[in-house]
Amino acid sequence: MAVCLSRRAFYTAACAGLAVLALPGARASARLLDEPHVICYTSADSVYAKVLFAKFTKATGIRVDAVFDTEATKTTGLVQRLLNEKDSTAANRADVWWSSEPFGTIKLARSGVLGEFTAPRAEAQMKPHGGWPANLRAADSSWYGFGSRARVIVYNTKFVTAADAPRRPGQLLRPALKDRVAIARPQFGTTRGHFAALVYRFDEEPFETWLTSLKAHGVRLMDGNASVVAAVARGECRVGLTDTDDVYAGQREGWPVAISWEEQLTRVLRADEPGIPVGADLPGMGSMLIPNTVGMVKGGRNRAAAVELVEYLLSPAAQRSLAQTDSRNTPVDPDVRKEFAQYDVQNAGELDLVKVADKIDAAMAICSRVLGA
Repeated sequence: MAVCLSRRAFYTAACAGLAVLALPGARASARLLDEPHVICYTSADSVYAKVLFAKFTKATGIRVDAVFDTEATKTTGLVQRLLNEKDSTAANRADVWWSSEPFGTIKLARSGVLGEFTAPRAEAQMKPHGGWPANLRAADSSWYGFGSRARVIVYNTKFVTAADAPRRPGQLLRPALKDRVAIARPQFGTTRGHFAALVYRFDEEPFETWLTSLKAHGVRLMDGNASVVAAVARGECRVGLTDTDDVYAGQREGWPVAISWEEQLTRVLRADEPGIPVGADLPGMGSMLIPNTVGMVKGGRNRAAAVELVEYLLSPAAQRSLAQTDSRNTPVDPDVRKEFAQYDVQNAGELDLVKVADKIDAAMAICSRVLGA
């Protein structure tokens, strides 16, 4: 007996993950390009992003075709791809850019890849709270910031007590931690922005002195923040620089890791004081917040669907979903944030993200001189 499916029924079944038979004479295609869909390039962890995309599709019927990056080249790989595709007319180029950090987004905005846009529903939701936070909204209206995580020091609880855990970059140079400090390669991911923030806050010379001492101290370079946490959990390293979401993921696995929140010092130690090694006077700047960012790619072919995806990512529902995952991203909406107060970032430092972005090239030049390419 012949079975006929309407185009909409075909699409609905496909979105639901049901098997759909190709009928004689039908186009042999896994997807129908004229059905509602949006192409999103994202550096967010796929395990978390897929949860949000599935909820979005269920709520709107709009399919998300996601392109993810790797852990080793996170953010930078997709940023370069978007730059390469800037003038492309291909049907499969991005509509939406969702980044797990702000600095690649700032670069894309400055390069003309992202267009000006406003998310009316998101703005209305935050109006009772004074509007969308200024530090999470581009001055040229090319991107929004939302759910944040923080840069922290992770330590192995079997070898380091909470009282003895380092609380500022200079304390990574303690003699007891020689050859036992891990960082992700700074050319990629959030370490890149973190080091730029150190240059922005404390200037180039103190940062280079600290990094040079850290190399002499036997710092270990890892392929990503998750690898830093894993090395600390194994006891291969005692401490490391990483992100909160990677520590929470390790704790979910039962690993002996904990967070040490970076402190803000009012007094800067002097390098020539007794017992303080060169570079150990680099003070703390507080826990650096790393927001997710989202922007609309100029020239995207699925504008209406892209608007819906952006509005969804900025919505209280999506903020709540991100906070409920192991990433524990801090929501923007104060009402939602209260629901996850136990995961609030401690000692959060105030940073101008655009000015930090201006220091990335200087920070990376120092990293190349000290650590090598």
